[in-house]
Formats: sequence, C-alpha cells, structure tokens
Amino acid sequence: MTDLAVVEVPQWRGSGAVTAHRLREGARLLAGLVPGTAERVEVADAAGDAAFAANAANVRAALGRTRGRPVFVAGGDCGVELAPVAAALRRYGDRLAVVWFDAHGDLNTPASSPSGAFHGMVLRTLLGEGPAGLVPDRPLRPGQVVLAGVRALDPAERAYAEAEGLPIVADPDALVAAVGDADAVYVHLDLDVLDPETFASVGTPEPGGLTPGQVIEMVAALADRFEIAGVGVTEYEPARPRDQETLAGLVGGVVAAYASSEVRAIERRAFAAWPAGSVREEAGWLLRHTPGVGRRRSNSAVPVSEASIEHLEAFYRSRGRPAMVQLGGPAHAELDARLADRGYVVDAPTSVLTASTADVVAATREGSAELRERADWLTTFAELDEHTDSALIGEKVISRIAAPAGFISATRDGRAAGMGLFAADSGWAGVFAMATRPECRGRGVATEVLGAGARWALAQGATRLYLQVEDGNAPAGALYGRAGFVRSHGYHYRIRR
Repeated sequence: MTDLAVVEVPQWRGSGAVTAHRLREGARLLAGLVPGTAERVEVADAAGDAAFAANAANVRAALGRTRGRPVFVAGGDCGVELAPVAAALRRYGDRLAVVWFDAHGDLNTPASSPSGAFHGMVLRTLLGEGPAGLVPDRPLRPGQVVLAGVRALDPAERAYAEAEGLPIVADPDALVAAVGDADAVYVHLDLDVLDPETFASVGTPEPGGLTPGQVIEMVAALADRFEIAGVGVTEYEPARPRDQETLAGLVGGVVAAYASSEVRAIERRAFAAWPAGSVREEAGWLLRHTPGVGRRRSNSAVPVSEASIEHLEAFYRSRGRPAMVQLGGPAHAELDARLADRGYVVDAPTSVLTASTADVVAATREGSAELRERADWLTTFAELDEHTDSALIGEKVISRIAAPAGFISATRDGRAAGMGLFAADSGWAGVFAMATRPECRGRGVATEVLGAGARWALAQGATRLYLQVEDGNAPAGALYGRAGFVRSHGYHYRIRR
C-alpha cells in the first residue's frame, strides 16, 4: 500500500503504567515498522492539564495533512484514537463499525475508573461519556462497537457492556457476524490484546490473549468482507528485543489486509461505475454481458467463489462471445493456473493507480477543460474515442451510470481536444474514458482534463481517485505519475481464443 500515511502520536500520559514513558519510543519504532513507501506525519506530544484535548486537535490537523490517504495511526496510548475514530465516523456515519482489539474494554468513565488513567476511558468517551472536552460531537452508538479479545473488564465496564449488548468475540467468523451489515470498519489494536507469553512489551499485560497469527486472521477476515476505514496500533512499550520482530510480522500482516481491503473497495466502485448490460451471479461467477460492445470490462467474468469454468464457457458460447475472465491478486492464483492449463492466454495486463484528489488538483493547472452535460459530452466521446463501438458504449454503458458523474472535455481551436469521465462514489472517484485528439497530444490537454475532473471530484467529497491504465501505455503512465498517482494493484484478463 504505497499511498499509506502513517501518523505517529507519542502520547503517553493516558497510560497508568509506571513504564508509560516507553510509549514515546514505542510510537517511533512502531511507525518505522510499517512496510512500503509510506508517508509519515509526526504529531508533537502536548503537556499540561489540557494535553489530551491538545493532542486530539494535533492529530486532527495531522489527518488533514494526509489529504485523504489511508491512515495507519502509531501510538502512544489508546487515547490517540479519539480523532481518527471521530474522522472515520464523520466519513461513514452509521455505516461504520469500530472493532476494539484490546485486553481491556476501555469503557470506564472518570467516575467509575479505578485508576483514573484515560486510556481506560477512551472507548466510553467515543461512545459519548467521558471527560469534558474530549467527547466527540458525533459519538458512536453502542451498536457500532465490537470488542475483540477483551478479557479483563472492571465491574462497571462489564455492567455497561452487558446493558448495551456489546459483543465480545475472539475468532474470525464470530467477528464478521458481530460487525453485521456495516460497510466500513475502523480497527483499533491495543497490543495488550496479545498473550504476554507471545508479546510482553506492554504496560498492562493480561494472560490468555490472542496470538499475532489470530489477530492477523481476524483483521484479514474483516478486510475480506468490509472496507477498512483506518487502523490504529497502540500501547507498545519496547522491553524485550524479540518482541520487535514479533511486532514487525504483526504490522506487516495487518497492513497487507488493509491493502487488500482497498483493492476490493476500488473494484466494487469500478464495477458499479462502468455498468454492464447485464450481470448474473451463477456458478461462482459474476457474468457480465453487453451485446454489441467489445470492451473487456463489459463482457468478462469475475470470480466470487469456487468457480465452474465449464459454466463460464457455456454462458459466453451461447452469446457468441469468447470466454474471458478478469483476475487480480494472489487470491486467484490457483484459478489463473487452471485457466492457463485450459488454454486461456493473458490479455491486457493493467495497473490500477490511486492518488489523493487534492494532490492531483495541486499538480495540474486550469485551462479550457470544463464540465459538460452528459448529452453534449457523448458527442465528444463519439468523436474522440478510437473504438468501433463508441455509439453503443454511450447508449448501453455511459447513459446508465448511476453514480454522480462529471463529464469533462477540453477544446483547442474551437474543436474538442480531450475528454474524461469521473464517477464519484462514497469518498472515491474513478477516472474513465480519458482520450486526446492525436494532433493535440503533448500540449497539456490530458492534464487539464484530469485537473478539472479532480476539482469536480473534490467538490463531490471524493478525497481519493483511482484509474486503470494498461501496462504497455507508457505515455499515460508517465502523465498520471506526474499528477501524483501511484500503483495500488494490478489485474489481467484470461481469454480463450
């Protein structure tokens, strides 16, 4: 996940452990364990009576500097989660669930806490009951919270959890079931959820915890089903050298699951943004078919479970089309090999690129590109698109796009010179149908279109952009790279000729 932003928050005063000062170094080391070319934003640790409120404000400001990128918060004590969870709640609303991996419930109030330590009140504060000045404007509802690996509740915490029906789970299937029908999940991971025989570098260890492998499995199960809205890992107090290696493996596994969630989130949006004429779910496939249209995405299958190749072939044979499958990622490696053995050849290897919308706006300049009405833009599309099925694409695909869509075109010398289509969907916008008249290439037309579309997307609340570009298209790849796009993942097609 090369576009990941790491927010390092060395807050430690919320812990009641005598070794709490180690959390400052723990936050630094934890941030350094995040794999890939992540951006790193450091938050200064405030002091004084209002330290927690000041730190929350500092974290909010740091999140703003990440410009919509996926965020990994490296704490510090659990109090560092106030601003990130509140930000996720503002974005997803009632569609958000929070999974609280912790040995403790963090459900005390200032009145019920035996220790008075704020890190034992954080979740209750996010639920609307906490110290003055720290309760978010929009608290979580109890129905949005799942406790994972919790095993040490104070009496008042237990009474609250039972009264509000907060589920406590310790395995992947139960976790996914408890999250239910949420669209997105924020993952909070206090490292004392781990068994101290496996990982002891925490201030308040509790026996009987989870293994790192179990935590990774549970986070991966969430990522398979839900969009991950953010991840926070907290309470690392470096003590045993071997725990650093354990933590590196845990962080790597959690980040990999986070990345896989983003891949699925993009593909779901791309699937909806470019509708096929018909989609049928049969025999382990989503079977897409658009008569008269030659585009791969409009006439290919996507595996969703154990898939029958025979059914795939019969479906497309009855419609006079070659069998074609869109595949991406290690999850489909076995099916990819089976198709290869059956004579399917690789076609159109493609990279999916993502960018911060604000970064693209900053990297592009305004020009003649502007928003058009759909009907007017379709005329430009028919003129500039180089495929033979342009008219049918306009009729059977573009006219049926349900998401908010921005139709952008640019002119040179009174003629259409470039175009792009932008489809916004819950914080993201996809970039489609980018094209430039051949004689206008190299004159900044595509950059103008991209910038105008990014400004439109930002106005729709889309902080991230995605697009697909075939791996052999070096000029397009260079254009998007200059605008701030980086590779998220890739896919290819398998086709039986």
